[in-house]
Amino acid sequence: MMTLSQEQANTAWVQFYTVFERLGLSKHYDIDKLKSELLSSPCAITEDMGTAYKGALLMHINMVMALAQRTTKMISGTFQIDEDSLLKVCCIMHLSKRHMYVENDNEWEIKNRGLLFKFAKDVEGCLKGGERSALEALNNGIKLSPIEYEAIKALDEDDTTKNPFKSILTIIVKQANELAYAIEKERYNKLTNKN
Repeated sequence: MMTLSQEQANTAWVQFYTVFERLGLSKHYDIDKLKSELLSSPCAITEDMGTAYKGALLMHINMVMALAQRTTKMISGTFQIDEDSLLKVCCIMHLSKRHMYVENDNEWEIKNRGLLFKFAKDVEGCLKGGERSALEALNNGIKLSPIEYEAIKALDEDDTTKNPFKSILTIIVKQANELAYAIEKERYNKLTNKN
């Protein structure tokens, strides 16, 4: 399993927290607890995804933010996107994963299937990750616009779902997320020579 060095963990946390604080989101969360959870949370359960290690959730969120910002700059001549709204969605959309996964205690599954983590049994309801993250944010007193909620929830949609009415914010966030996963998976494959 991959691991973050202390320096990588500190750098990733500062990068995330700087944005989180600037947007005023930090007053809605127990920051010490959030930091601990993000530094110990994966972003997937299977090793081959490249995001099944402690701290991967934090690294993924930061990568999605960076990719979304770059994409927004590229299309700024055509579309105007509120950067604070973009970053708010990127910060919040995956936070529910810190409660959704636990370390796998089944050695056979770890060794033979690469399932380093599994779904937590004590998670209530059958909400998907985006819905769960938006609900937590709303319950914590964060206001979300309809477009921000749409962008967070779009992560739960099947890729075959075509909706011509999606906002440009939703399109950017969804694409940045998919690109981040592709990059992380490719980096893992190169590290383990699985290409």
